[in-house]
Amino acid sequence: MDPADLALVDAFVHYLRRQLGGGEADVVHVSKPARAVPARAAIVVDTGAGGWRRTALRLRGLRPQFSGVARGAGGSSGVPVTIWDRWDRHRVGEPPAGFEVMAIMTTYNEAGIIDQQLDRMTAAGLHVHMIDNWSTDDTWERAKAKAAHAPITLERWPENGPSRYFSLRGLLTKVEQVAHTCGADWVIHHDADEIHESPWPDTDMRHALWALEQWGFNAADHTGVDFRPVDNRWGSGDDLATSFEWFEFPPIPAYFTLVRCWKPQPSPVDLANAGGHDAVFEGRRMFPYKFLIRHYPIRSQAHGERKILRERKARFDPAERAKGWHVHYDHFDEGSSFLWDPSGLHRWEEIDERYLLQRLSGAGLPGNPRPDEAGPAAAAAVAAGAPAAPGPPPAGGVR
Repeated sequence: MDPADLALVDAFVHYLRRQLGGGEADVVHVSKPARAVPARAAIVVDTGAGGWRRTALRLRGLRPQFSGVARGAGGSSGVPVTIWDRWDRHRVGEPPAGFEVMAIMTTYNEAGIIDQQLDRMTAAGLHVHMIDNWSTDDTWERAKAKAAHAPITLERWPENGPSRYFSLRGLLTKVEQVAHTCGADWVIHHDADEIHESPWPDTDMRHALWALEQWGFNAADHTGVDFRPVDNRWGSGDDLATSFEWFEFPPIPAYFTLVRCWKPQPSPVDLANAGGHDAVFEGRRMFPYKFLIRHYPIRSQAHGERKILRERKARFDPAERAKGWHVHYDHFDEGSSFLWDPSGLHRWEEIDERYLLQRLSGAGLPGNPRPDEAGPAAAAAVAAGAPAAPGPPPAGGVR
């Protein structure tokens, strides 16, 4: 096995052990056919051959959940990997009719995508509660038309009308309140330009969260990927999910914690102090595999100029910027290109073929702030002076 591939697998195993709060017997990496697997193992990461072991794992109640290639940094061809565990989502059954998942979606001037986003979420069985920050386009009117025929509720924030500056902390406090009082079984903190997906491509969010509840988990972390325009083909109303093929893993330490989905608790969660990146509450039990957020913040040159230069920068709260928030667009100004070079991006269709372990954990990705989970390239950056723990989010809810 290539050393970079082995380092990636080790980083992935370390991540899983941290999530489960257990030791070496809980998550096991086996790379040789003869290695025995402890009886208490909850997850087995198998990079070795041996049909006898697959039979033994099945007899212990473990099932293969993910298969792909562990490919570390550099030009390695990777090594085949299968991940076995005890969480069989096909055995938990259908969620009951009363099982409610609410997506609390915040919006500002998203008329070009609001119809498809509301349709996408309600078609998946989600109740959408939209909090609009007084959009100046027809986002609100479009959403009202949808709400007449779908499980969508709407409100504008702030209640007294638009304000000069956008307060991210104020909006996140509002999300905390809605999440606490909504009565839903689970909530998703959802930006308007995102698509949230479960770890399993064949399982939608509602069914996945029902499974997590049956297994005793009450929160889900996420890997965030940013889709980037490489040309100006996208136009208002074009489908997000099929219009963009190139993405990147943002190399920002704060993005390695994206707890954006949780089961409401007796007390409100703390979402605002982490800029919307981390829902903190007592007794949190995180599912070990990360869910996925597909993010489409900039969609063309014209969209980037309008959103960043004319609708966002002037509205950022100076007090929040002084804390290190809202600085992620500082390098854009008049004359900037909002198109990316695809040579520095990844193809979406290859995410599981090339980056399965990274998607499920964030292990081995540039910017990962945890040395034991960073892999050799990211660990070297940390040793050179990068943060050793997640810092304040540079973007918050308007990444």
